[in-house]
Amino acid sequence: MRAFTGTFVFPETGLIEAGALVVEKGRVLAFEKKAPETAEVVKLSGYAVPGLIDAHVHLSFSGAPDPISEMEAEPREATVVRAIRYLRAYLEAGVTALRDLGSRDGLAVGLAYAVEKGLVPGPRVVAAGRVITPTGGHGHRHGVEADGPDAVRRAAREEFKRGAKALKLMATGGVMTPGVKAGAEMFEEEELRAGAREAEKRGAVAAAHAQGLFGIKAALRAGVKTIEHGAFDRWDEEAFRLFKQESALLVPTLAAPDGILRGEGVPAFMVEKTKSIAERHRENTFEAWRAGVTIAAGTDAGTPYNPHPNLARELVLLAELGIDLEDVLRAATSYAARALGLEGEVGSFRPGAWADLAVLEENPLESATAYARVGAVFKAGEPVA
Repeated sequence: MRAFTGTFVFPETGLIEAGALVVEKGRVLAFEKKAPETAEVVKLSGYAVPGLIDAHVHLSFSGAPDPISEMEAEPREATVVRAIRYLRAYLEAGVTALRDLGSRDGLAVGLAYAVEKGLVPGPRVVAAGRVITPTGGHGHRHGVEADGPDAVRRAAREEFKRGAKALKLMATGGVMTPGVKAGAEMFEEEELRAGAREAEKRGAVAAAHAQGLFGIKAALRAGVKTIEHGAFDRWDEEAFRLFKQESALLVPTLAAPDGILRGEGVPAFMVEKTKSIAERHRENTFEAWRAGVTIAAGTDAGTPYNPHPNLARELVLLAELGIDLEDVLRAATSYAARALGLEGEVGSFRPGAWADLAVLEENPLESATAYARVGAVFKAGEPVA
């Protein structure tokens, strides 16, 4: 038995200045006023929050100005080596769980296995494998092309057969695929429903790349549980209602357009698409939060000038919109846990959850910049950084 003592910040209830998180076999047993006499005591210096979670990354992308071209030019083995280095960097940044929403040849599935088996150090990885997209749709160069509900159903089953624990569907076009209009609808609602149903049957979370309003609504009606980006068009009341009706989350990935517009050497077609959506993207995110939509933090890390890890930047961007710091914390912990399908397992200090902790040097309820200053990290009660 081990007891962590110090100051804790709970996503549900806020700051507790003194207490003891009691851990047994890697999981939270209880939170007490003081450590049990029989426990090994670990004194924490700073502000302990549940291990942070990034709900949207791409481990096979590097964050280079043109990461897809870079990846295509290197051997697959080199991509794997890079990704393993990123996993270690995530731990050092306090990220103890993440969701990969599309990787080269589905290699993130293998990385998740390697972490789980202790072959490489890293956060818990929930991997979607390869993205599923219509013929010629967004991400088609490294995804599975499927047309019609039966084909989408088969593609989803194939990804789960290969070991995926989540599903990524392309509801609309996007920024990083040339010749594809960002925000334009791709899959029909019935196609999205076929994929979402396959995820539901396996207890997995279906995510949709959805930038335009038509695609967002179609994905929500189809049963998709996380909407990624949500950048185009001003949302209407129906969209807000659908989010709440379906208990779905928005993962805005503000760091992605932020990186594209701040860096040099990004392909011109990506920059032009991003310029047209960046301001609307920020406004949609804030308006959704104000309307009661649950926001989970995800970075889209690996896209241009959006390095691994980049969650600290994402959380600052959310706070700059005017989102309450309490909800910024939840976005990176308990709400992100829902996006991974791991609610109750990670993202909280509740009894039974994994004892994952990130110890920040500053109070995150006073400033979102606190997430950039991580003093110590524990996964399943053991120090990892």
